[in-house]
Amino acid sequence: MPGPHFQPLAHPHLLAMLTRILERAEADLRGTLGTSVTVHDGRDADGPTVIASLGVGADMVGAQLSGLGGPVADALTHQIPVVALDLWTDERWPELTLDAVTGRAPARRGDWERVHGAAAVPGLWDDDATVVVSVTLAEPASAATVATLVNYEQLVAAALVTTAAETAAAFEDVLTVLQSRGAIEQAKGALMGLLGCDAEQAWTVLRRASQEFNVKLRELAVALLEHVAGAPAEQPDVAEHIAPDEPARKAAALLWSAMSTAVPQDDS
Repeated sequence: MPGPHFQPLAHPHLLAMLTRILERAEADLRGTLGTSVTVHDGRDADGPTVIASLGVGADMVGAQLSGLGGPVADALTHQIPVVALDLWTDERWPELTLDAVTGRAPARRGDWERVHGAAAVPGLWDDDATVVVSVTLAEPASAATVATLVNYEQLVAAALVTTAAETAAAFEDVLTVLQSRGAIEQAKGALMGLLGCDAEQAWTVLRRASQEFNVKLRELAVALLEHVAGAPAEQPDVAEHIAPDEPARKAAALLWSAMSTAVPQDDS
């Protein structure tokens, strides 16, 4: 069952809620110059959209998505958290410079001159949709910055789910989305246990396998859990169960075998 084709901009109360979430995030982050919530639904031809922002947030995201690159653009593309210590000198985005961004928004020149760090954290909305919470800082970003954004991404996701569920037609689809997130988190946990890696690395492995085998992420996650357990995965009876097809099951078996082979063996 596909996730809801949800239009956040059609819900003013949601936008007000997201603004309050960003205000709380800014209170928890040092040196904040701007924050934003960006949504990309692959079913929309218009591309990513900033649905809430404070400070320089919207202008910064707009610059990155215009072709200059940056943490938000990479978080959307690679589905992993992205952090930058010094945005203007980061070799990953040579076109994202002080002059280039100032040229797009000259009225904010004073703000751009204060920019140092930035971070962006993506969250799964559905197989075809992503939400990214991002921050621009007057000091270097750090692992603590990412950890804070992870917490607020979860609040943003909850706000999106709650609003989408207000329409009865979307309710079952929202439950399926939540079920997908739960399965993916469990699959990440299984990979973390096998590889001894962190959540970001496990997410990278899972997402890359989904793309390389051309199978839905949620089906791969459930198939992986069932392959490891040797039994059907437990799923809450609140929505239609996620049923992996044969390609997803083969992909899960190959992924687990490859990852198991990559783990160093203890000869002691």
